[in-house]
Amino acid sequence: EASCSLVTNGAIAVISPDGSYNIGTQADILGELKIPLISAVATDPHIKHSSRGSLVLMSPGDEFQSNAILDLLQFYHWHEVSLVASDTNYGINGVNFFQQLLTLKRGTEFVIKSITFFNAVGHPDTMGFKNTLKNVKRSLSRVIILNCEGRYGRMVLEQAHELGLLDKSHVWIVTDGITSSPQALSYNGYYPSYYEGLIGIYPDIATKSSSYRVFKDKILAHERNLTAVSLAPHVVLTYDAVQILGAGLEHSAGSLTKQDLKCSSTNSWSSGEKFLLSLLEKKHEGVIGNVTFTRDALRDEAAYKIVNFVNPGLFVDVGRWTSEGGLTMYNDIDSASVQFLGGVTEHPVGVATELQGLHLKLGATENRPFAYKKENCTTNEIQCWEGITPDIIREFASEMNFTYEYVEPPDGEYGYLDRETDKWNGMIGDMLEGKTDMIAMDLSVSFERKTHIDFSVAFMDSGISLVIKGESSKANSFFFLSPFEVMVWLMILAGFMAMSLIQNLFNKLSPYGEYGQRVHAMQTCRCLRCANRRRVKIEQGIKLRDHRNVECMIALAADERRDEMSFYNALFLNAAGFVGHGAESMPKSPSGRLILLTWWFFVLLIICMYTATLTAFITLDRIGITIDNAKQLLQQHKYSWGMLNHSFVEALLRNNIDPDYKKIVDGAEKLPNMSESVRRVKQGGFVLLDETPLISYELMGECDMFYIGGEIQTFDYAFGLPKSSPYIALFNTQIIKLREQGKFDELWKKYDRTPDHSTDCDSHSTGSSTALNLLTLKGLFYFLCFGIVVSMLVFFFELIVATSKDPPDDKHRTFWAKFAKRVKLKIEDVRTEWFSQPYTKLYKVDADREAVCDENGTPPAYNPGNLTVL
Repeated sequence: EASCSLVTNGAIAVISPDGSYNIGTQADILGELKIPLISAVATDPHIKHSSRGSLVLMSPGDEFQSNAILDLLQFYHWHEVSLVASDTNYGINGVNFFQQLLTLKRGTEFVIKSITFFNAVGHPDTMGFKNTLKNVKRSLSRVIILNCEGRYGRMVLEQAHELGLLDKSHVWIVTDGITSSPQALSYNGYYPSYYEGLIGIYPDIATKSSSYRVFKDKILAHERNLTAVSLAPHVVLTYDAVQILGAGLEHSAGSLTKQDLKCSSTNSWSSGEKFLLSLLEKKHEGVIGNVTFTRDALRDEAAYKIVNFVNPGLFVDVGRWTSEGGLTMYNDIDSASVQFLGGVTEHPVGVATELQGLHLKLGATENRPFAYKKENCTTNEIQCWEGITPDIIREFASEMNFTYEYVEPPDGEYGYLDRETDKWNGMIGDMLEGKTDMIAMDLSVSFERKTHIDFSVAFMDSGISLVIKGESSKANSFFFLSPFEVMVWLMILAGFMAMSLIQNLFNKLSPYGEYGQRVHAMQTCRCLRCANRRRVKIEQGIKLRDHRNVECMIALAADERRDEMSFYNALFLNAAGFVGHGAESMPKSPSGRLILLTWWFFVLLIICMYTATLTAFITLDRIGITIDNAKQLLQQHKYSWGMLNHSFVEALLRNNIDPDYKKIVDGAEKLPNMSESVRRVKQGGFVLLDETPLISYELMGECDMFYIGGEIQTFDYAFGLPKSSPYIALFNTQIIKLREQGKFDELWKKYDRTPDHSTDCDSHSTGSSTALNLLTLKGLFYFLCFGIVVSMLVFFFELIVATSKDPPDDKHRTFWAKFAKRVKLKIEDVRTEWFSQPYTKLYKVDADREAVCDENGTPPAYNPGNLTVL
């Protein structure tokens, strides 16, 4: 109605002192008629759009103040903040811009611990803000930004003081809604001492300019009951708006048409756009300083003072922020120029280091050794609880200065999700319903739980173990065959035979082998005596390898029998390797020696694996346990098995991707409690699956109890907290500190059931005694094959070297001719020598001597003419 009345009375421009909410309504009416509207104090730039083109904003937008606050936080390294704001347009806009700047400009550098709005309805003195402020206190924020109008600031700060939020560990930053009207904070002129140390953002007015001094003197001369403090920014901005409008009228004098419209008019003022342009084009020298506008009629620059509330009720300048130059503090951080709450001059760290004044409700249930009540203690007082986690909480309370109480769930459960009702029970259910602040127990960490609650860092490692009672052993006459499967034994035998055969072949084929060297010498010897012997041997059917009494210089070991690397000798040599002994006959050629070394290394590894596995089998046989891992439970009918009903172990195995673990859960007995579980496993014939620390504690000192294999799945113990709990960082710090000090190991020993903390019986384990199969040992057989290949390469190298040393003759001068000769002679050797039996009593037939010696045994004289025969 006021806007329409002004239009009807012929107004060609309007100056409004209203805030952003009312300005939006006024701009909708006047914008359609093209009548300029100048707002002195509206700060929401979002109220500007195409239909409000005639709106001019004198005050800098909220985004400038948010940037100034962020730079101040950056300067002091305060990266965790809470926001308290009124639910008015001013409060909401300030919070929105602050959040946007955090997201767009600063990324994850800052963390907003909490955002709370209070209902700004009614007289401030009758309003209650404590519920809002309690949220801030629970967030553990130490840096709090208050963004509200000045009339609410006094009661917000008063009630914050009552809650202990204005002590020296806190920082309060107030926006220009409060700093522009500091008198609103007073109680009839009195300013409480707890204000001292407030930091504020205040629009920078050029108080040192001549325009400001003239204006101030005129105001104070006219209104003698006012003081300089009363010259709030909105007063100065309104005055400058009038000056800008006057300058525009002077600039457009004589060119403006009469405005004779009504709100119901469908047309607009013809001179409106021209008049608006005259207001925006010119740079104005106002009381607040130079004023310029963008083409959208917004302030294109801004400046703020950083002020500090000190006695006696004044905000003093300690810094300045401009949109061009950023933040400038007048002194260094460590200077005494800035006073913080509580009278301290050293700037606070800005993060909580304790929980002073807080009372926490902690979820707990009895589960030895982690938490249980003392005997004859029926109350739920904290003195009644003892165990690992109660001791930890006492440490925490002492370090972080908080009080606490324990809350037991009615069902005594840790918490599992009911699939039908989609609700959690136990301690997790209580915490999700807000009954507790933290679960102070050995809560196992899982993905399903993590989707609903948060966990602290782990304070202990855990896993799922299987435990069973040992039994009397049964006789096994062939226990020594147990380490390897049948196929492995067959492969070892096959390898043994193959290596013996290969050694024999290398001895005969290699030019450096005992056999190959002697036979090649007999085949190629050129001296007359050797040639005659060779001829007689051939005529008499005597094999060349029968070298007794062969006196040719090329033949080795004349008149002395040497054992060859026959297949029989090779078998014995390779068999001796299993017992760590050698034999009289050893390979002479490099290829034969290399293949022997390969075999010995293979045997060494086989013996090591056999010995280790046999030890495990003997142990298992002694205690009478026939299984050594969890999956073997599904392959036998001797033992039954079980786990606690609705336990974490059950959920973890059921969610495992291995289907065998799901079958184990389905086939397990679901036991009601740990006492029944211990009773069943002590009876024998029963395998218990449970968390390793609990089994270790309950069966400590039971020397007839054995773990089966190792842990089949590992996880962590941690404390549970609600999502986004403000306490999690502090508790994480304390847990890490105690872990580094070894406190948790110390507590485990404290609650050890054995007086001397002996672990002689606690660590019995069946280990793994599965017979080694071919798949496990295939690498060894690959190594054997690799050794054979390398030995063959060495053998071919031997042929090349020996051929290169052969003397040439008329028919065999080139390397390849000599090589062909060797191959031909070796083929002849194989055909005539390998598959026939030699004479074993050559000395009786001695055809050699009869053929080449006279009756006195004297060899015939050397006859050079015989060379022509050869």
